[in-house]
Amino acid sequence: MEAVMLVEQTGAHGQAVVRQRFAGAGAECRIGRDLGCDIVLEDDYAAAQHALLTLLDDGRVRVQDLGTKNGTRVDGHKVPADVGAVIEQGELIVGRSRLLVRTRHTPIGQERIFRREFVRRHRTPLAAAGVAACIAYAGFFQWLNAPTSMLRSVTVAVLIALGALALWTGVWALTTKLNQGSWQIRVHLTIASIAAALCAWGYWLAGVVAFAAQWSMLAQVGVVVVGAGALGALYLHLREATSYGRRIALALAGGATAVICALLWVVVIGVDQSDVRRVELGPDVRLGAQRVVPNRDIADYLVDVDKLQRAAGRERQMSLLNAPLADEDADAGTGTDKDTDTEE
Repeated sequence: MEAVMLVEQTGAHGQAVVRQRFAGAGAECRIGRDLGCDIVLEDDYAAAQHALLTLLDDGRVRVQDLGTKNGTRVDGHKVPADVGAVIEQGELIVGRSRLLVRTRHTPIGQERIFRREFVRRHRTPLAAAGVAACIAYAGFFQWLNAPTSMLRSVTVAVLIALGALALWTGVWALTTKLNQGSWQIRVHLTIASIAAALCAWGYWLAGVVAFAAQWSMLAQVGVVVVGAGALGALYLHLREATSYGRRIALALAGGATAVICALLWVVVIGVDQSDVRRVELGPDVRLGAQRVVPNRDIADYLVDVDKLQRAAGRERQMSLLNAPLADEDADAGTGTDKDTDTEE
């Protein structure tokens, strides 16, 4: 099998800028700023004749540095200027330019399954459904607030929702155009609108279920739905707009979701603190479940009441019997005083 090597110069975002194929043992590829090179670099940190790639009989590639000051690196390791390096594949760093070298020894991954074919095929009705769901939520939310001017409030809410969707879709469409060469507006509008509708309706439904069940923990489900929707939307946007792999796209989407959730949390706290209707709740006050009067039959209770009444009657009689004696003593004392006054 004939020896073959493929040399690709990559841009800042990892996309191939220049790609050349060399076949046959002994084929050479010169890299530098000189116009006589096979791959001409626009790099001030590269020499005129910087590196030489030679295809060997066994299909591997010899990399040689042509006596430059900055040197040549393969997968981060500097290539010795005297002996060079023999590689099967790798990334070359020439100045500040990056080049990928592939040979027949380079393993090729399996064909990537195009799992978003359904979205691409039905992107127009899906985008329309997502936008309609966002508009419905905006109008429904304003209806719940029962404003004085219903039509005006709903119109403003719908315009804000459409403006946010247009701005978000435009940013990702521009990113796709710069990286992939196509806009993919309907695909990004589908992802954005459906994700926004799922987040909005899911959060509201979780709140309704939590209120109906009187279980506050169910309200946290709405937060989870919003976070999952944002993570899924960012991941799909990155996969459509860039050439990042699954792990890098998922990591970037997760970090962006964490930042967005933190910002929303700060905004919600600020709005809650500035709300004049906000009431600070103190500690929970719970009355003890102590039984002061035991549960007794009404007849037993009335018997005790009758006993208390008889005892009270006896005490009253005793007080009446004792009261005249107290009055006589008082009169006797008064008469003695009068006699004393007369004698004087």
